[in-house]
Amino acid sequence: MSSQPSISLKLEKIIRFKVYLQTITGLLISAGKALGRIGGADTEPMSIERTYTCRNKSIKVRVPYIPGSSLKGRMRSLLEIALGLPLYSSDKKIWSHTLARNVYVNLSSEDKLNSVDFVNTLIKTDLDRMFGYGAFPLNEVFDELKKENKTQLMTSLFTVLSPTSLLVEDLFPEETYVCNIYEENDLVTFDDFIEDKNENRIDRVTSAADHRTIGRVKPGVTFTGTLSLLVFDKNSSKLKDYLELLVKGMVLIEKTYLGAAGSRGYGRVKFTKLIVSIYDPAKMSETVYKEEFKSVEELSKDIENLAKSVTSQQTGVKS
Repeated sequence: MSSQPSISLKLEKIIRFKVYLQTITGLLISAGKALGRIGGADTEPMSIERTYTCRNKSIKVRVPYIPGSSLKGRMRSLLEIALGLPLYSSDKKIWSHTLARNVYVNLSSEDKLNSVDFVNTLIKTDLDRMFGYGAFPLNEVFDELKKENKTQLMTSLFTVLSPTSLLVEDLFPEETYVCNIYEENDLVTFDDFIEDKNENRIDRVTSAADHRTIGRVKPGVTFTGTLSLLVFDKNSSKLKDYLELLVKGMVLIEKTYLGAAGSRGYGRVKFTKLIVSIYDPAKMSETVYKEEFKSVEELSKDIENLAKSVTSQQTGVKS
């Protein structure tokens, strides 16, 4: 019989946050260089064709959108810096917060992250387990810990190890916002969401000007989408911590920026509304926890109650 600890996992609940995010300044999540169009912008935002229902009529519109990867990645990056997490490197050239086995931990030495430190870091770093971590050979790590008589450490890891807990969907322009444009113009086009910003790059050596036109999402556009937090039996005890991390990440985005060119004033956004619901996989039913939080700050004040509500549903105890 193997001495390796057993692995099991159960999805207890899914906390779903329907978020409404509004642009305060122009937002650019670039699709790259725009197609040659006389008089058009040199760069345009990411876009996709979507179907909306306005006046009981389905209309197809090309709209800008915020990729879930952009929102989640920016949130994670800000949290890594805010929490002061260490940097790692596989070649001592590129350093990042990406946790992995056998990476360098110091620029001035040949020290690498051993399996014991790797597992200890994974156990104590909520952010990596919540946002996702790189795959690693579980059996190899276990065998190395076994050689060092650290099998109990592996057992501790299995008590918290779970798949990525935070799921972030793409955000698209809200239907009400799109339909208001349709009501006014009987037509909705991509240009209804975009503004052109003229810029000059100055070569510091020659002083030559390089003019360019940037197409970006204009201020006042409302996007909506869903963030989901998976609550497993192994991380339910950390639920309040996870919720606090999520809220902190959203606040940091509001306080800084989303997308490109944030240091030049682009990408200021605000979460204007949040609807929170709790899905029960066992009952295959969803209940609304609260119809409307008007800000992230308002949600932050209710984290403890939300966590208690989820855990009380798991145990069947009324809060």
